[in-house]
Amino acid sequence: MTPVELDWMETFLAVVDRGGFTAASSQVHRSQSRVSAHIASLERELGTRLIDRSRRPAAVTEAGQVFAAHAREILADVRTARAALAAVRALSGQSIRVQTTACIGATILPAVLAGVLERFPDATVAVSEPDGWSEDAGAAAAEQSVLVVAPVDRDPHPLARRHVLWWEPLQALLPAAHPWAREAGGISVDRLAEQRLVLCPVVGGVIEPLLGEDPGAAPAPRITVEAPHTLAALVAAGLGIGIVNIGLTGLLGDRDLVAVPLRGVDGSADLGLDVAVEWFDVVLTSPIGRALHEAVLLAPTPVGASDRRTRT
Repeated sequence: MTPVELDWMETFLAVVDRGGFTAASSQVHRSQSRVSAHIASLERELGTRLIDRSRRPAAVTEAGQVFAAHAREILADVRTARAALAAVRALSGQSIRVQTTACIGATILPAVLAGVLERFPDATVAVSEPDGWSEDAGAAAAEQSVLVVAPVDRDPHPLARRHVLWWEPLQALLPAAHPWAREAGGISVDRLAEQRLVLCPVVGGVIEPLLGEDPGAAPAPRITVEAPHTLAALVAAGLGIGIVNIGLTGLLGDRDLVAVPLRGVDGSADLGLDVAVEWFDVVLTSPIGRALHEAVLLAPTPVGASDRRTRT
């Protein structure tokens, strides 16, 4: 029996996902005749019809549906294996990537990297701050042997390990002249519903579900920004109320701004986010990977945050 080629499976899944040979040819960048040849070869080797060509448009048979599920798993396993090997090659030298968000990276990375680079002065560290988190981002992290330091706002990648570091309360950032800046007891989150807010995406994911906005009404104005210093500048210019994690408040410079605690509608002070480190086993196969992992696990908890690490 001739081995089934990965290209055939990729072409077959393109036909399944795009609903036809013409659309699939565009996705896999092959001619329609080549797509048809791949499907015919696959059916011949498997001994069954996968695509019913007598129907318009062509339809996936029951056997095709069963095979499609297995083909996806096979291709995913192959990509994972290739990624692991690429990561091992990358870590054979003194290089590593760190994936984070701007609102977290600014508070933890300077001290962490200072210690690691003291031990590995010739190391190359690439820090990325992707816009949002997704399964694709997690897959990319695995492929690039990344250590991730980020808020716990999504499930970890299936192959990643996670350790929660601390919990950071959220605060409102206001110009010193703002009437609310003197409310030392905190601001109830429901008072923000009709205010223009300036926030990072991950903070928005925490605060916006709590605002109690009418689903049928137009949403209150928002300014979403990645860079903390840009956020502070917008707040200082009177363009809105900033919402930040407490670790950031000491890093935003002297802009005549005041940080005020946020409270739940019931007066509770439980508005915040967990910060965690995630890593893939391949990260720990190199000295610099192990050093960076250890440094993150031992990083000092920001002032005002609550340590969530399990000490042994």
